[in-house]
Amino acid sequence: MRLEQFIIKKAEKRLLSYRTQAESVKREKAVGYQQHLPQISRLYKRATHWHGTGRYHYQHQKDSRYEEVCEDKVIDILDAILESDGLKPHVDPWIDSGGKTVSLATVRMHAKAFARIHTYERDILLYELGSIKYWLRLYFLLLLIWFGSNFRTHLTLIRTLFRPSFFQDIQSWSSAIRKPNKKKVVSILNIFRGDVPVSDIAGNYPILIGIVIESENLIDTIPLTNKVEKRSLKLIKLSQFTHIEVPLQKIAETKKILEKRGISLPIVPLEFGDLYLANQPLETLAYS
Repeated sequence: MRLEQFIIKKAEKRLLSYRTQAESVKREKAVGYQQHLPQISRLYKRATHWHGTGRYHYQHQKDSRYEEVCEDKVIDILDAILESDGLKPHVDPWIDSGGKTVSLATVRMHAKAFARIHTYERDILLYELGSIKYWLRLYFLLLLIWFGSNFRTHLTLIRTLFRPSFFQDIQSWSSAIRKPNKKKVVSILNIFRGDVPVSDIAGNYPILIGIVIESENLIDTIPLTNKVEKRSLKLIKLSQFTHIEVPLQKIAETKKILEKRGISLPIVPLEFGDLYLANQPLETLAYS
């Protein structure tokens, strides 16, 4: 058995309890879930890519999450997206794109992991198909396997990992959702162990965006992440959004923000999206 299949099989067992829980939550929220079901089915068939973000970020000094953060100054990301008419490209040192890009996941659960870390540390979601720790660990293991399967294609990534600013870039990336703690260093290893950063910004919450775009308009990332991520060099316009997903308790708040700007977009409870996918094979959820 291939190592990748072995990891998926082991991870599938750990996902079983979440699948079982989904059935009880569906019964508990039957009316609301059934009302959204036709819409979710239609939107998920239409969406080709996904982007995960959050309501708030700490502002950085320049137009990149890899510059020093301006502590205590919070910006409304949702408002910025609506103001810009979509997702603006940004500088990202992890890939050699030749410019600014927008990161787009090829599967929902990958983008949801990035959205999920924006959850305010005291908030709990009604339901999740696997914890944030579960998904980050799974992707960490899969990336290691993909890395080892074709070492030569990852030479660019290897040079990236050994650049002088590598650890600082990780700190700067996490500082967008959480004030830097000089006594506690965020690292990939710490995240794998379960010390997953979540937001300390009160009122913050995950935002998951469904997007429809032709693949020929996108560029590849590093070979390591091609299965789960593509990039756009251009603005992803609001007209390319299929819908927005936010936690159930934030639906009303998000609707008011869109209505205030006269923007009409379907808004789906994030938890109901997880419920809808609860019976999908893990391989399909993760990257297929």
